[in-house]
Amino acid sequence: MKRPIGITLLALGAGLAGLFQVWRILVFLGIANFTFVGQPISFIEPQWGQAIWAGVLAAIWFWVAAGFWQVRAYAWSFGQFIALFTMIFGFFAVLGNSATTESELVGWLLSIGIFFYLNYPGVRNAFMEHEMSL
Repeated sequence: MKRPIGITLLALGAGLAGLFQVWRILVFLGIANFTFVGQPISFIEPQWGQAIWAGVLAAIWFWVAAGFWQVRAYAWSFGQFIALFTMIFGFFAVLGNSATTESELVGWLLSIGIFFYLNYPGVRNAFMEHEMSL
């Protein structure tokens, strides 16, 4: 089966979400800083809890990106889950004042785009048809 262009874009989007989480690890460890709009975000001391969670999210996003690239059904279902989890995790990080809206915006936009695209019926069918052909 040929991989549809939309699923290729899903894989690239999930890869970008993973790279964004790796970059957040660097920010939380104090190696890099973040300035999008407003005040720069940097940490003097490492924030180990947030860095570990960002590392877990990065690993999951890369795993889902590999599943998207191979058009596997597990990636479709787990991609929805991790996209929702990323949105909710970012929302509570902003609500709890451990992050700003600007620092979570990129992750939210990638997650929302991936989540909504995964819910198109044709996308789900492409994953399921490929899985059934295996």
